[in-house]
Amino acid sequence: MDMRFEAVKAEIEKGKKFLVVSHVSPEGDAVGSLLGLALALRNAGKEAVAYLEDPVPELFLFLPGADTVVHNLDKEGGFDATFAVDCGQKERLGKDFNGLKEPGRIINVDHHATNDSFGDINVIEPGASAAGEMVYDLCKATGLPITPEVAVNLYVAIHTDTGSFHYSSSTPESFIKAGELVRLGAVPWEVSKRVYENHPARKYKLLGMVLNTLEIIDLNGGGRAKVAMLLVTREMFRKAGAEKDLADGFVNYARGIEGVEVGVLFREAGELMYKVSLRSKGDVDVAEVAQKFGGGGHRNAAGFMLKGSLEEIRKSVTEALKGAFARV
Repeated sequence: MDMRFEAVKAEIEKGKKFLVVSHVSPEGDAVGSLLGLALALRNAGKEAVAYLEDPVPELFLFLPGADTVVHNLDKEGGFDATFAVDCGQKERLGKDFNGLKEPGRIINVDHHATNDSFGDINVIEPGASAAGEMVYDLCKATGLPITPEVAVNLYVAIHTDTGSFHYSSSTPESFIKAGELVRLGAVPWEVSKRVYENHPARKYKLLGMVLNTLEIIDLNGGGRAKVAMLLVTREMFRKAGAEKDLADGFVNYARGIEGVEVGVLFREAGELMYKVSLRSKGDVDVAEVAQKFGGGGHRNAAGFMLKGSLEEIRKSVTEALKGAFARV
């Protein structure tokens, strides 16, 4: 048995009712890990409530179990334990969850190096490509059945968080586990069609406006510290008729520019409030930058929320990135 999950197995065996939660503004790894674990628990005869504060992104509504996700916990309680997946800080699980009186023991299953170990039980593996990989390991270690429905969820989690296996987080283990999930019922072509060739037209209308904000700056004047910045505002969302989750992945257009080492996306989230997404090609540790502002993530992909004017935030982020480049 994988000894990392020994305490987790004991909680599953003695418990009957579980809550499975993930972070606000969920993406593929969060949704796939959440649904995969909730379905696996149900298939083992347990009661499992899947909760997200925000809606399931439209792109992932095809996933088995997506229609069972709840967004309010007012009528829920009496949980033997809560599984928190793909979340590095407890506050990112949302206000509703953090106000819950009876979450039971919190089991924190994650792959972020910046995870602050907020659980009663913490199984954190920064070397894992995705939380979906961790849930796969959990199922194998505890005997939870991986049905085709569970398999497709966990495959999507791994597939999306590795950027279709072209990010540096793609390891031999992630390929092996993805292959096993295909053997167990996930169909790669169907997943690819759903995730990468099924976007609403309003996403591209929004993308056009965002790309027009592109700015490339050289932080040291020597051409070795180029940063590309993009902006998406609430007015752009309104004009495109788009929801906030449709901007997910836009930061990769900034990172993908020749000669650029770090891509930054500023998303206006409220009055004087911005979500900042950072993506690095490898040399610069953007998780270190994000932590300076109360955020977190991975070396090559991180983010945070920051209050202030756009001008103030851009200046603060630029200065922090200058420091990060200086340490390379």
